[in-house]
This record gives sequence, C-alpha cells and structure tokens, in this order.
Amino acid sequence: MKKKILVPVDGSGYASKAIDFASNICRTDEVTLHLIHVVRQLHIPEQIQDYVRAEKIEEPPEVFFREKIGKKLLSWAKEEARKHGVEKIETSVSSGDPANEIINYANYHDMDMIVLGSRGTSTGRSRIGSVAIQVVLGTDRTCVVVKKGLLEGKKVLIVDDEPDVLETLEDFLTMCEVTTASDFAGAKNLLTTESFDMAILDIMGVDGYELLEIAKEQDVLAVILTAHAMTLEDTARSYKGGAASYIPKDKMEHITTYLNDVLEAREKGHNPWWRWFQRFGDFYEKKFGSGWKDDYKTILK
Repeated sequence: MKKKILVPVDGSGYASKAIDFASNICRTDEVTLHLIHVVRQLHIPEQIQDYVRAEKIEEPPEVFFREKIGKKLLSWAKEEARKHGVEKIETSVSSGDPANEIINYANYHDMDMIVLGSRGTSTGRSRIGSVAIQVVLGTDRTCVVVKKGLLEGKKVLIVDDEPDVLETLEDFLTMCEVTTASDFAGAKNLLTTESFDMAILDIMGVDGYELLEIAKEQDVLAVILTAHAMTLEDTARSYKGGAASYIPKDKMEHITTYLNDVLEAREKGHNPWWRWFQRFGDFYEKKFGSGWKDDYKTILK
C-alpha cells in the first residue's frame, strides 16, 4: 500500500531534522513526501508593496510576500529531500493557524504520518513546540516529533539597522531567547552588560567589525550576516577577525542551519568554519567566478 508522510517546513534547524528523518522512510516508490509551509503574518517591506503596485500584481502585497517566502522555503526543503534520494515530493503553501492547517491538510490528503520539528514552549512569542503539541493532540494520524537541537534556549543578540531583517530573523529563531539592537551604541551596551551565547552582526550601518571585537572580548560566538559587504575581502577580514561564520543575507532563511553548524563545530572541537565552503561554495562561485577560492586564499595571507 502506498504511504504518505507530511513534514511542516518553517526554515528552522528542526524542520531540517524532520526532513532528514522523513526522507529515510521515503526512499521507495511506495512513499510520497508532502511538504507544507504555513505562512504567518509578517511586516511587508515597503519595496515589496511598491513592486506589487508597479507590476500591477493582482494579489494583495501580504499574500504575494507570504507566498514568495513560503515557496522559497519549500524549494529549499525539496532540495534537501532530493539529496536524500526522495523522488516523490508534493509541496503546498497555506495560511492561517499552523496547527489547524497541518491537521486539515493531513486529513484531506489522508496522510499516514506527520513528522514535526520540536522547539519547546515559551511565554510571549508563539513557538513550533506548542504547534507540535496541538497537532499531536488534535489528529488521529501517527505523529513523530524530532528532538530538540543545539540552538534550543540559546541567548542570541541580533544587530541590524533594518527592522525587516530583525523581525524576519526573530521569526526564524523562535527556539532561542532573542534580543535585538538596531544601532552600534545599543548593541555595545547589550554585549557588555548582558550574557549571550551568540551574536548575529550586520556590518554596514552598525559598525559590525567593532562589535565583532567586543563580542570576542565577551566570549560570544559571533557570525556576520551581510548584503552590502558581500566581498571576498570582507569575508577574509571577518574570518581573520574571529567571526564564526560569514553569511549572505540572501541565504538568511537557513540561518538556523548555519548557526547549528557553528555550535556543532564547537561541540566537536572543529574550526567553526568547517562546513562553510560546503554551505556557500556554489553561492560564491556564482558571484565571484570559478577561481574565487584561490583569490580568497590569497587575500587571507
């Protein structure tokens, strides 16, 4: 009998673990993997609203933006499943209450199993952990909840002068205790008066390199997340300056994967950049050409 497995995708490291788990079951012609992303209310950047109006797109800006984010996440999830040898994959973007949407999808498509990422619960912001509990209690389908990851409960400082970036990263890092700052002075005060496990630092607009120095002094694992300073020179400067990773903003929907890489490296005694070439090699080759590695190594000297 052909089987169907559902994995809700939210861009987190837990979703990645859920995909890994489900993919191991789906390496057969008899099993189809269903991936669903339930979009939530987000602040819509003004440039997106302007684009929708300029292009005379019929969908409301919030619908267009949510669909765009959802499809991007599902494209990543589908690619991850393909790497595990999964051939039969169905994807869907939905909106509304996450638990209800997942349960309704499972019922309508007659899923045999739901594989969920776990993040635990917290006061304040809604978390996938509470969604997982609601799904488990509200469905008659077999449910598997993957265990917590390295980021669970970590205190993370995010510094960026773009409110949209801060909000988006908060949504991706709901398994962490997140604090945000939008300028250098506020970030410096937080780094020197509070304790953090990790810091995500922009470069432009917030004096990111000076904040990197302060983070090092406070023994805080710091990663650089940037768009305008996406150069080989800045990558090398960040590496030599003690950053644990250098992440393009174009890839920030996978921020949990990159932060997990850094934490796993520390846990195993590896250089925090141990997976960096694997994660960003293709991106850098497209941006800087096939000889970028040699150029980068020359700059590092």
